[in-house]
Amino acid sequence: MRFQWLLLLSSLWSVLLFSLPADAARLLLWRFDASQNRLVFTTEGGVQPKAQLIADPTRLVIDLPGTTLGRATVNQTVGGAIREVRVGQFDAQTTRIVVELAPGYTLDPQQVKFQGASPSQWSVQLPAPQRLAPSTSTSPPPPPTRPPANNPPRSRPPANNPPPRSEAPPSQPATGGTTAGMILDSFQVTRDGFFVRTRGGEPENIQVRRSRDRQTIDIDVKGASLSSRLSAQEVAVNRFGVSQLKFSQEQSSPPTVRMSLKVTRESPDWGASFNSVGGLVVLPQGPVAVLVNDSSSAPTTPPAKASEQLATIDAVELSNNGTQLLIRANQSIRASSRWERSVNAYQITIPNAKLADNVRGPQLDENSSVSQIRIRQQNPQTVVILVQPRAGVQVGELNQPSEQFLALELRRERPRTPNLGSIPVPPPTSNTPTAPLPRVPNSRVVVIVDPGHGGKDPGTIGIGGVYEKNIILPISQEVAALLERQGVQAVLTRNADYFVDLAPRVAMAERTGADLFVSIHANAINLSRPDVNGLETYYYSSGQGLAQTIHNSILQNVQVGDRGVRRARFYVLRNTSMPSVLVEVGFLTGRDDFVKLSNPTYRSQMAQAIARGILQYIQQSL
Repeated sequence: MRFQWLLLLSSLWSVLLFSLPADAARLLLWRFDASQNRLVFTTEGGVQPKAQLIADPTRLVIDLPGTTLGRATVNQTVGGAIREVRVGQFDAQTTRIVVELAPGYTLDPQQVKFQGASPSQWSVQLPAPQRLAPSTSTSPPPPPTRPPANNPPRSRPPANNPPPRSEAPPSQPATGGTTAGMILDSFQVTRDGFFVRTRGGEPENIQVRRSRDRQTIDIDVKGASLSSRLSAQEVAVNRFGVSQLKFSQEQSSPPTVRMSLKVTRESPDWGASFNSVGGLVVLPQGPVAVLVNDSSSAPTTPPAKASEQLATIDAVELSNNGTQLLIRANQSIRASSRWERSVNAYQITIPNAKLADNVRGPQLDENSSVSQIRIRQQNPQTVVILVQPRAGVQVGELNQPSEQFLALELRRERPRTPNLGSIPVPPPTSNTPTAPLPRVPNSRVVVIVDPGHGGKDPGTIGIGGVYEKNIILPISQEVAALLERQGVQAVLTRNADYFVDLAPRVAMAERTGADLFVSIHANAINLSRPDVNGLETYYYSSGQGLAQTIHNSILQNVQVGDRGVRRARFYVLRNTSMPSVLVEVGFLTGRDDFVKLSNPTYRSQMAQAIARGILQYIQQSL
């Protein structure tokens, strides 16, 4: 039965299909800082990374043994000499991080420096990429496009938690016989909006229009054509108030591509801009109540109405030499997906659906890209499919090529290529693993995480011209992600660099029925007082206990001066009905705090300490 399909329709489903060690770690967060060529990542438990540099193309491969990702493959587009960063589940017990360079570039493996601040907090400093000799690369290398560290451009693709993307074959020519300086090649949903990868030149013009009924936003890109993979493609999105997105070639002379967004009336307006790293960045132009929905936490499936006709899943089969798992239904379907750690398999959940009586799958053998696929009728309205990839196969993106089809990408590890050098990884500084964060299972607690300032309001301007808004946004995003990991619903008042006034922040907290409100800021005083450093935490009325708990957690876990817990009449504290606090994580004008807050590893430690304090308060008080 090892290589045959199993149809589980009974309580046998409760038996674990694949065992995991009890002490397996989990990759919580990762981020690549392009301005400093630095990768940072945090695991739930301790890990000792292994690293090597591989050629064709040149890429730094970092394996995290005994670690699971908890989701499908994700990637961060970088641009310039470093093409992208990918993170995926290499095998059942190894998460793999790949930093891939652009054609024509390489790294000196002896200059790649690992540093473990603790067994669960790591940073990897990369040297400046070097150009290869012209004879070793037929493709001209792209020019570096690294933005300034302290004020990244608004149009840069979001770098924190980007979405999964497959390693697709080279793009096909644009459809319809059109020629254009720019070709729209592929589409990604990011943590902040949408990113459309392009090739070729730049667009002549970009126009954005909203329909009178406010339910459609058309983005016309003049001087552009569609590749075959995007031709007349409709994508189900269901993010940021956008339900569907469609690409179409509106005209051929001059070539013009239209990107149509189906939105709710309450959705903010959207803007689009071209970025020199090779793509269109499409972002909301106002606040969006974003529920941080890491794929480790699948959305709740609403029950189907009795009058609704359930879709029937007719087939689940492998195609394209095992590089795709296709799921076919007799009518429109939708799905959510995540990596299910308890059974070490990728889970696809299809609501409002049932299994056909004769549904069958392919015969699996030793050469198949998956070792087992299991399906079941979870309840009368929901079908669940579990996919266990074979060693060396990574699960990519779950796409929807049409209303009745789902396609899961399965990517095999590339054939073995020359190893340019192993990279020594020293043991972490501390041999004592960081204590796991408190968990609040099955919680209905909602926490507003409020990154102050944003957009036209940079907040404090510290030493070297660093902006407060750029320091506190990644801290806030990490706090929200950690809370979600531990079973708490987290809502960000802003999830990118745009302006949100104070009143809408308060309104968002009240509208979502939040239980707690945590605003995160960085402090400042006159630049002539670099001696002033330290942590301050504020409350107004009911937030004193929350303020003290978070403050104590930071002091216990982060090296920072203590300037106390204080009462203050800040707007967001006075006008919220739930316990509310404002955390000033340090002084950007202080010589000590500025250096620490400029370090991504330190910011990650601060985020973990804030999240720990919130979780401790929830356990004790809610």
